[in-house]
Amino acid sequence: MKKSAGSKPTLLFVLTFLLLGSSWACFYRVTLEPMVALKIDPKEYQPVALLPLQAPAGKADAGSDLYPVIREALQKKGYLLLEEATVLLALEEMELNPQLLISDQSSRTKFAERLKAKLLMIGSLPEYRVQKAHLGSQSSETWVTDSYSEMLLPTYFQGSSQIRLILRLFESQKGERVWMSEGTIRGSSGSGETYGRKLAERLLESLPPVSLPAAK
Repeated sequence: MKKSAGSKPTLLFVLTFLLLGSSWACFYRVTLEPMVALKIDPKEYQPVALLPLQAPAGKADAGSDLYPVIREALQKKGYLLLEEATVLLALEEMELNPQLLISDQSSRTKFAERLKAKLLMIGSLPEYRVQKAHLGSQSSETWVTDSYSEMLLPTYFQGSSQIRLILRLFESQKGERVWMSEGTIRGSSGSGETYGRKLAERLLESLPPVSLPAAK
């Protein structure tokens, strides 16, 4: 039986179309964990020190991509934020890091005192996995006369993404946690930055504003 001369180009065209189409339609689902409601009046606890996000090994860019998203969302809610450079300098001079501050209450109070911050927001990314859709090849056995023959066929691999983000807010006087929101976003092939933004904005919805947005 003869194979159609146009079958291979047609197959590649279809696979390419599917690959490109996957970037246009990104489906996702957000799962939220039980949150810790804010225990203080945020109007009485300003300014806020937003720390750099701790990301999984080899995913440092994930934290730096999310930092401005969280900062912008807090500012829209009326929170007064210390300059990023000021926070980074204090971390360096005190030889501290966000992961240590999450677990060490004494270090949190000393760090907040150094910055004269009333609140510390510390985020972490326990999981950050983004695999884009791609075309590849997969081996397939074909019966030829009296034996099997192995051949490579063009194959479409569906991408997938899964990001878990935890946001914690600590007050400075006792270093106690006063708010926390945690969730996971799972989606098809897409931009990790886009999924991270959607998840961060969803988690911050539960954080009350310092002041209501001005009416237009």
